[in-house]
Amino acid sequence: MLRLFVSELHLCQHCPRLFGYACTGDKIAWKVGHKGSGNLPGKRFHTFADQVFRHITKDKTSQRTFINALQSPDPDISGSIQEFIKNEFFIPYLAKHAHRLSYEQIEAFALACERWITYLSVLISSDGTVIGDPKELISTIFHSSEYSMSSDFTCDDGEVVRISGRPDALLFDPGSKEPVVLEYKGRKESDPTQDLAQTSLYAWLVAQSVGIVPRVDMLYLEEPSPLVRYDSSAIKALIDNHSSLITLARRIKEGQLPVPKCKDPELCRICPFISTCEADFEIVLPGKLKKQEKPTTHQDDVLLSDSGKGEEYLSRLVETLRLLSIPVLPAGHTTGPRFIRLKIVPDLSKRVTFSKITNRAVDIQLGLSLPAPPLIQAQSGYISCDVPHDDWKPSDVRSLIQDGKTLSRSVCPFPIGRKIDGTVMMGDLADPVMTSCLIGGTSGSGKSEFIRSLVIGITLANPKTPVSFILIDPKRVTFTDFVSFPSLFMPVIMDPDKAMEVLEACVKEMEVRYMHLEKTGYSNISDYNIRQPEPMTRRILVIDEYADLIMNKTTKEALETAIQKIGQKGRAAGFHLILATQRPDARIITGVIKANLQLKIALKVTSPSNSRIILDESGAECLAGYGDMLIGGSVPIQRLQGALVSDGDFSACGVKKSLS
Repeated sequence: MLRLFVSELHLCQHCPRLFGYACTGDKIAWKVGHKGSGNLPGKRFHTFADQVFRHITKDKTSQRTFINALQSPDPDISGSIQEFIKNEFFIPYLAKHAHRLSYEQIEAFALACERWITYLSVLISSDGTVIGDPKELISTIFHSSEYSMSSDFTCDDGEVVRISGRPDALLFDPGSKEPVVLEYKGRKESDPTQDLAQTSLYAWLVAQSVGIVPRVDMLYLEEPSPLVRYDSSAIKALIDNHSSLITLARRIKEGQLPVPKCKDPELCRICPFISTCEADFEIVLPGKLKKQEKPTTHQDDVLLSDSGKGEEYLSRLVETLRLLSIPVLPAGHTTGPRFIRLKIVPDLSKRVTFSKITNRAVDIQLGLSLPAPPLIQAQSGYISCDVPHDDWKPSDVRSLIQDGKTLSRSVCPFPIGRKIDGTVMMGDLADPVMTSCLIGGTSGSGKSEFIRSLVIGITLANPKTPVSFILIDPKRVTFTDFVSFPSLFMPVIMDPDKAMEVLEACVKEMEVRYMHLEKTGYSNISDYNIRQPEPMTRRILVIDEYADLIMNKTTKEALETAIQKIGQKGRAAGFHLILATQRPDARIITGVIKANLQLKIALKVTSPSNSRIILDESGAECLAGYGDMLIGGSVPIQRLQGALVSDGDFSACGVKKSLS
């Protein structure tokens, strides 16, 4: 059974790739982005606080002294509590350890203890008086000094993961009569949800153990106003979203690639792995992360065994850049079905930068006799320049499934496309990072053909999984040959008004499914289908040109609302969205739509700004068209080649195409 610790899940939430590095034993990954004054010795404070709680609950002498303090005639009992902890623990601890601390550390430690003691005083007393019998109060508040907990979590595919963790303290508030998870922190994160995410996982463990969702108290010991409190209702809302985080961490720890990139640009700015992480999670890493095997069959006889052409192009590229006074070193090449990837390393001693090379893309085009400027990207330790083959043959959908079969351990897999080296990237609709998809590409990019390949691919890759499609085709040309497609939930929809009715009906059906899952005791469709004799059908909504709907003022708001609801809640209920547009501008790809569709795919677009709207970076304007794409969003950006749907693919789905 795989085991995950709360600290690992927190790191994964902080940055999935840092967690990937931590899985290989790189200890630096745990330290990236941590804040604090640098004066508070955090480990010493945790040890001190544990010692106090342990003595109060287990040492009879300390317990007796504490009871006497609580029975003090002093009208303000908090002063007595502070004196007790100060005399019994704080002064002896400092006397023993002060010689190992600087003056600044002692000052920070004393201030942290003062804030912590003030918090405990308020918890123990109400309006300056002790709540109830002192001895009973101690056993109630400090019920257990052992906080290590474990609980099993069942993933969508039925695999069980054991989650373990130890919060800083687990207390009981006698005033509000609720359990409390107490966490000690230094300074507040710029994003407070980072701290809360970790603590809510401890809260989940408590809820699994006692059946009650606890309150969370965050004590920031280096802040003038240290206490931040979250009631149980706020924590419950967070607990409900842990499934996707646990699933992602499990994938990374098991070595499944790719690993999504961090969404915090500020963290990326200071991260020591920023120059290598993009490629490190597409290749083998030392330790647990495993390199995916190359398919051993069916490369459509286009993968060249002769590397002579690659060597020739690489030599010409190095020479072209030398003539432009941009010295680089050759670093090899990779030959694939459609492109040869040339690899070069800039000569940093001559101040050669990445931008100097990309700024000469047109000159490189001329030097290599290419039909268009090549796509040039920064990789791990080198710069890539992709050169197209003069002759290439696209794969059909069945060949992608055949070659990608051994690469996927997915619940509802589907082929996306071939990578530069010819291996197949598989997606998974049940994966939280791939449950819905946004596709953009100009006319001639192969967008519509790629959408068709997704529908065929999902059908053929899941012969035992019930799936059905709702195809919306305002252009009336993309799905004309899908009339007799057996997996259609209803006939292809071409009318915008009808499309909106169907979307709203899907939202209602999704809510009905949620109620049924809750009633039957399941959290998601994958879990339900494993154990129930009558499985639910996954419903995939595909809209080829949704711009016609969003540009209509009467349907825009309703469309965004439906997309938001299905994007946020659809995965658990088995609803998935595939939206496509040939106009990837800010009016079409609104913030709501972009935020609620996990997978982003850009085929060839007309400008760098169009590429940035889809992927948050340029590059798609340099693609070659006809299914050439960049995939990103919730996964690392990489270049893929989509499939061309063949008559054989249709026949395999049970459709006989009519002869034209």
